[in-house]
Amino acid sequence: MFIASQLRPDYAMTTLLAYDGRSSCKRALDYAIKYAVNFNEPLYILTVVSKDQMDPDDPDTTVREYMEAAQRKASSEGANVHSIIETGKPDEMVLDVADRFNCDTIIVGRSDRSSLDRLILGSVSDYVIKNAECTVILVTDEDGN
Repeated sequence: MFIASQLRPDYAMTTLLAYDGRSSCKRALDYAIKYAVNFNEPLYILTVVSKDQMDPDDPDTTVREYMEAAQRKASSEGANVHSIIETGKPDEMVLDVADRFNCDTIIVGRSDRSSLDRLILGSVSDYVIKNAECTVILVTDEDGN
């Protein structure tokens, strides 16, 4: 697994997946893998944790497990994959990493929270859609929420 500080933007076009290991993001992971393989683009899988939650240089076991599982899955399906763990605000960090690695596409999953929860609490996917300077693909859960 790579930590963001170890990666260098070596490619002109890349795909970034905002991923937190929840079931609502697993469809987005599947989609991102197929997308990256189809377009022969590197796939960066990003998870963002709060600074008080953990040290990105020594990820908590749960985060390490879901990121390693995502990387194994993507690699086994033929993707050129890299994992990134960052600390900060998820919505802003997704855009920062996308810019840093010259991403032409960001893929985000729609949370399984209700519309009211998203209105009150905000949504990483909504923020990314409204503020990204590249293509954003929103992958919803199977129920269409």
